[in-house]
Amino acid sequence: MAKAAAVPPAPPKWVEELHFKSESAYLCLLVNRRVGLIRVIDFRAGALPAKRLFIQNVAKREQIEKVILLVEKDEVSSWTRVGFVREGTIPGFYKRSDGHLVGCVIGDRTASIEVSDDGQRIAERTVNAGKKNAKEVPDVIPGVTVEFIDVDDAHAARDEAWAHLAKKKNGEGAPLSGFDAFGREAERYYVEATAKKGRKVYLTAEFQDCFGHSLIEILRSPTEDADVLGLTAALRMMADDLKERGIISAFAFAPSDDIGLATAYVAAGFRRTGLLAHGCQSGGERKDAILWTRKLANPAGDVPEDA
Repeated sequence: MAKAAAVPPAPPKWVEELHFKSESAYLCLLVNRRVGLIRVIDFRAGALPAKRLFIQNVAKREQIEKVILLVEKDEVSSWTRVGFVREGTIPGFYKRSDGHLVGCVIGDRTASIEVSDDGQRIAERTVNAGKKNAKEVPDVIPGVTVEFIDVDDAHAARDEAWAHLAKKKNGEGAPLSGFDAFGREAERYYVEATAKKGRKVYLTAEFQDCFGHSLIEILRSPTEDADVLGLTAALRMMADDLKERGIISAFAFAPSDDIGLATAYVAAGFRRTGLLAHGCQSGGERKDAILWTRKLANPAGDVPEDA
């Protein structure tokens, strides 16, 4: 009798929700294996040691070193007591209040490592260079086309970028995002932009009407000035579109040494409001990440903060 062919195990999902629930705690962990990040959503206030232990066990099992949470201001101190570090602020994350980002680099010690002095200086130089370069970007960028694209086209570009990284192991033009879920039950759209003599650049916005915030992600680091112009035009268009949808705040993460991305974000009205230790993956390695934010409107009067 012929033996049945062995069925290989299903590959793990790139993003998976894991839950921890007890009488005093209720957590959801969004585990992103593609970019090596865990976002924790805490449904019950208070950073108990049991929460930290569950998070640490999952992170070590998944071989993921970076964990982040976004909490109200009064919750920050409870998380820092269990080893997390306050790393940034997102204005208007909860519409009428700011979101405070606390993060942890999971290691053998309870206390997380923080951005080094050298890391702080690198980020500062990147932001300053971005501000200087952004002054050369015109208010109206000629020769750039920006359009919405469907999910299949966006995911095809994503898969190509990540396949290229797997072959090259090269940081130049490396993928930064997998266009994966950052929140639960959020909406998302995709944008393609092309500057004259430039390649196509891809972006996505994930947004939640109930909270009024949006995460913007860029697929790849820019390698040419034309890429930066395309990204800037796309970011400006997306900010206008999100505001029309009633979104209050936009935010993004980028490698702390990426001057091209800093230029695009500054030219599109974003500013640095945080710095995350080992906050993102670029070119197959972890780097500190700048948190870029833009307040799109005031929920009380719908007046743009950056106007």
